[in-house]
Amino acid sequence: MTAPAPSALWRREVRVLGLRLLPWVIVVCLAGALGYLRLLDLRLTPLRNAARLLIEQSIALTGSELSNLSRDALVLGQNPALTSAISADNLGAAGTALLTFARASRPYARIAWVDETGRERSRVDNTDGIATLVEAARLRRSGVEPWAQTLSDLLPTEARFTPLDFRDGTVRLRAASPVYDGRGRQRGMVVVTLDLRRLLTQIQALEAAGIEAIRLFGPDGRLVEAGSVTPGLPHTDPALWQLMQEQGRGRREGAEGMWHFQDFLPTEPGPGRLAAATWYFMAQVPADTVGHLRSTSAWQSGGTSALLLLLAAWATWRRRQIECERERLLADLQTNHQALAAAKAESEASLERLQHLQAELVQAEKLASLGLLVAGVAHELNTPLGSAKVTASTMTRRLDDALQSANNGTLSAAQVRAVLDNQRAGLDIVDHSLGRAGQVIRLFKQLAVDRGTVERRVFALDDVLSDVQRLLAARQLAPQIPLHIDSAAGLFLDSYPGPLGQVVENLVGNAQLHAFDPDGASPERTVPAEIRVSSQLDPHSGLLHIVVSDNGCGIDAAVLPRIFDPFFTTRRGRGGTGIGLHLCHHFCTQVLGGRVTVSTSPGQGSQFTVQIPLKAP
Repeated sequence: MTAPAPSALWRREVRVLGLRLLPWVIVVCLAGALGYLRLLDLRLTPLRNAARLLIEQSIALTGSELSNLSRDALVLGQNPALTSAISADNLGAAGTALLTFARASRPYARIAWVDETGRERSRVDNTDGIATLVEAARLRRSGVEPWAQTLSDLLPTEARFTPLDFRDGTVRLRAASPVYDGRGRQRGMVVVTLDLRRLLTQIQALEAAGIEAIRLFGPDGRLVEAGSVTPGLPHTDPALWQLMQEQGRGRREGAEGMWHFQDFLPTEPGPGRLAAATWYFMAQVPADTVGHLRSTSAWQSGGTSALLLLLAAWATWRRRQIECERERLLADLQTNHQALAAAKAESEASLERLQHLQAELVQAEKLASLGLLVAGVAHELNTPLGSAKVTASTMTRRLDDALQSANNGTLSAAQVRAVLDNQRAGLDIVDHSLGRAGQVIRLFKQLAVDRGTVERRVFALDDVLSDVQRLLAARQLAPQIPLHIDSAAGLFLDSYPGPLGQVVENLVGNAQLHAFDPDGASPERTVPAEIRVSSQLDPHSGLLHIVVSDNGCGIDAAVLPRIFDPFFTTRRGRGGTGIGLHLCHHFCTQVLGGRVTVSTSPGQGSQFTVQIPLKAP
């Protein structure tokens, strides 16, 4: 399979990274936009609060000033001295009353009494903080001022504001209240004129960082300031003016800055409302300040978004690296798995061949063992049978000689007696040889025993060991060597009692035959000879351990590897057949389901350990 070109791989990786990064770009952009709006809102909120506070303070100042103006107009219209002077038509007394009030009240620009025809009857002007009574020649005697036309329907306890007056480079506001004579007839009105320049100065003195001075707009949208000649908001910003008229209170934010506005309706201290239209206060945050806050918020949110995008790109790239590494490891793992599968198949084939070879080796070993066994049996049978055959041939020849002598009449009684004695001796030899052959055949038959030909039952270990002890005592193979059997009481086995007893009997018989000298002691022995049989249950493995030990001469290291081989013996011709230990090994491994081990020390004795389960397989 041809590997893709590096450029194709690079394009594929770029496409994968781009697709995985796209959701991050969308999320980070949305988060950046929301963060920008949140940051801008956090920075603009103090300015908004400050603008609202300035407007509220301006309204409080203006409301207090207009309330004083309205109250003073009402108080002056009900002044007893002025009422008495008007009732007596005493212009001097009226002027004095006005001058006294002017000096006692706030520094109003002008206080006048205007009769019902619109002529000024008396007036006090305030110049540089000094109230003076105006001469009669300087009073306005004819014509009605435009502002006076709005005062024709004054109520008895009403103080009404006239429209703002922007003449003579000032901004003036008049409050008018009706005046009555002693008989209750209306004799015109008192007009208190307030120069708003001091109020505007106080309002403009209110400061807050980042906010321009508070501006006051009249009902027609004209800026209330001294010498104002601007056309007003309806001409300069009609959208803002319409918004101010519709909402009354609110704000507008745009590229040119941020405006906060609130309407103001002057009220009189008594019942009813003043006949004055709505005014508007405005606080403006310059475009430079708003632009700086916007750029700062944009830089911060943009920088944070860029950092997040870099982190997302790095995380996506790193994750892709990990995935590529994982894919490479998975590919290597797949390759290794395939290699392991091939190796496993090869190993299984090799194992099958080895098992086949092992089976063949086992079969060859069995045939070799069988050949060795047959050779041993043949050898063991050949000696007694050959002896019996030679003895029988000799007896036959001597009997033929005796019969020939009898036929010749030369057989004497002494010769008959000798022949009979020879026959007797020969028959003893034949009987002994046949008995020896029969013993070999019985041992050979025991080698062929299996679990199907012996009895299996539940039995007590004490009973088997007791039977072995009685049998060995009856045989008296080595009566001079004491035998001690210590059995673990109360142990029961589900096994084969016959083979187990045969194993213990053969191990004890082997010790009696091989471990000691014929007299049971050696010249250098310092302790009495003894054979001991003990048993115990291993709590960890659950196996029964039967130990047959002696303190004899031990087993030669050269002989030790062959002691369980069939027909191997060091006492051939002296009662040894080489079958006993082989039978022990055979019974332990093939019938009882256990094993037999040996440990020996030359000159110290030997120890055979039988390990079998309580329940045979």
